[in-house]
Amino acid sequence: MLAASVFLAFSVAQAALAADWQIDPSQTHFHFKTRGLIQTEGSFSRFSGAIKGDVFDPAHLELTFMIQADSASTGSSMTDGMLKGSSFFNVEKYPEMTFKTTQITQVDPAHSMVQGELTMVGITKPLAFKVNLSTPWVDPNTHTMTIKISTSFLLNRNQWGMSSYGSFVNKNIEVQVDSAMVSSNVDPTVIAKLTVKP
Repeated sequence: MLAASVFLAFSVAQAALAADWQIDPSQTHFHFKTRGLIQTEGSFSRFSGAIKGDVFDPAHLELTFMIQADSASTGSSMTDGMLKGSSFFNVEKYPEMTFKTTQITQVDPAHSMVQGELTMVGITKPLAFKVNLSTPWVDPNTHTMTIKISTSFLLNRNQWGMSSYGSFVNKNIEVQVDSAMVSSNVDPTVIAKLTVKP
């Protein structure tokens, strides 16, 4: 039943008028985890995102995320200082990391494949991963539509020249991203279809 409702929501919305979408910072989280002799978990606290196009038309949709590298936090001032230094993020020279999509392909109503380019420490490399999509939800009072997205993938830090401490830290970094896309001007006919009780 859930799968059918998700499919209906996306099918109806495909024909809708284009809406303006934004990334909701309050529902966005970037986490990372290292493996090896040294295991570290952390997150980024300052970032922004932009959406160009309609999320219901993934073939013409562009997403961009900008992360402030010096907002990396692990709970250890020593580790934070190391991450922000020249061996890793080199935040004084490269204060921002950017990911921009180049292609988004909808696999099914609940999943999409995302391809894009990640720029860190002045190096741009391709990056691809699968994204989970929630059922579109409409606030009955504000009529704002929200679609939550989440993904997890491994990032090979060596490809961006961050090869220091290879004997202690695995080259593959675990990345988890949770976010939400919101719009306050989705076509009313789409909202009506989503809010009608069976």
